[in-house]
Amino acid sequence: MKLSTPYHTSFVLDKAHFSECFEQSVKINGMKDYAKSAIVALLGVVLILWGDVNQYLAYFVLSLGAIEGLSVFYRKTWWLWRQMLSKAYEHNVELEISQEGVITKSFHVNSELKWCDVTQVIATDSGILLHHQRGVNYLSNSYLSDEIIEFIKTFAK
Repeated sequence: MKLSTPYHTSFVLDKAHFSECFEQSVKINGMKDYAKSAIVALLGVVLILWGDVNQYLAYFVLSLGAIEGLSVFYRKTWWLWRQMLSKAYEHNVELEISQEGVITKSFHVNSELKWCDVTQVIATDSGILLHHQRGVNYLSNSYLSDEIIEFIKTFAK
């Protein structure tokens, strides 16, 4: 499939956009996500009850396990908060999709992702994940036409 002209659109980096990005790109594994915090907390309990170490160290290890558990529980909230504190929050992003790749332009960041650099294209419920060597980009279906979505899916490897 070929595009006769590049597709242009724009969107705002607001809380709803960031929330959708997180929900579509982060895999939630249920209780498996808490395994590391449970192991560290259990180690802390073992050190408290049977360890011949300083009690401050044992309680410190237990606290690390609890903090890790909280970070897993509140990871979306924490991630959204960091994004909303960024200088890009509430700014407009210009998106161009062409035969060569995806170009995003904003006041703070200009980037280009060439199709040859895309290693995997995954369609989600609300958008498309573009995996590449430097990370993952998310494109929401809310600002893409059906024709562009099908065009992007042709680059799935």
